[in-house]
Amino acid sequence: MSAEADLKAAREQAAAWLMRLDEGSIGLEEELELELWLEAHPANREALSSVARAWRMAAEAADLPGVIAARADALKSMRDADRRASRASRFGRRQAVAALAAYLLLIVTAVFYLYPDGDTYRTGIGERRVIALADGSRLSLDAASAVEVRYDGERRALRLLAGRARFEVAKDPRRPFTVTASNRVVVATGTAFSVELLDAEMRVILYEGSVSVLEDGPANQAPRHVLLPGRSRTPADRMLTPSTALIVPAGSSAPTRLEAVDMARSSSWEQGQFVFSDEPLGAAVERVNRYSDVKLSIKDPATAALPVSGTFNAGDTEGFVDGVATLYGLRQLRRGDSIILEPAAQ
Repeated sequence: MSAEADLKAAREQAAAWLMRLDEGSIGLEEELELELWLEAHPANREALSSVARAWRMAAEAADLPGVIAARADALKSMRDADRRASRASRFGRRQAVAALAAYLLLIVTAVFYLYPDGDTYRTGIGERRVIALADGSRLSLDAASAVEVRYDGERRALRLLAGRARFEVAKDPRRPFTVTASNRVVVATGTAFSVELLDAEMRVILYEGSVSVLEDGPANQAPRHVLLPGRSRTPADRMLTPSTALIVPAGSSAPTRLEAVDMARSSSWEQGQFVFSDEPLGAAVERVNRYSDVKLSIKDPATAALPVSGTFNAGDTEGFVDGVATLYGLRQLRRGDSIILEPAAQ
């Protein structure tokens, strides 16, 4: 059996064990059986660790008004499970906490870990798409983008795999709406926002309502709110208001920041246009590449940082290249279906 199959089977067995724990106290024989299962294969502990990490991420978002009701439903089960974990001290503190966390994850979120099958919506080069989801929410996909959607009776969990998507969330306070992108999660119950993945950063633009933006961490630590730099270390989502973008760098070299955005400009891609205002050329190139088989690239960091402003038609790569090349005196090095933009002096 492959490692992936082992982990899938372990998650299914973990779910079964947690259901048994929920039904009532287990006897000594079952406690021993559970301990033997945990020791039987590394995938078993890995499954508990992964769902524990996902639960902690959901728990960090529990202060959102729409999540409070769902959290309240879980409290009694959490207390019952805590008493059972105390009796099962022979497993050690780490195993007990992991099992509790995994149980709560079944109530709050966990779709990606316990339910591997979902619907994946994709767009090709130059293609845009609008999808009506089962709960009435609307998903708008930019070109060359992909989103995985997993719904059940208690959860609405999505994952941005590539590109950019806008989410118009149908209100359902008992089923939080989560969008995972890289190692961050955006949590909402009824709002409108977009999430974009670029090589250097993740961008969240809020159109209406409010969201919580969380960052995953080591398995033995709870996820934390993405923080703004400075002494106060303010959670960024508390300052994220409509018409504002949260930019989270992929690495640790640049700080997380907030920027005011023009609502019409920020959604221009939905009408087939790029409207840039002092956009770094490198980021602009990534967006342009979603609409053309001719791929642009920049190897020089200083060139990638050049600011670009103007309106361009999506798919008009030649027009974009001619414009920025003329503006900055860049040389176009053409190799098959690719164009490298570089300083003319090179």
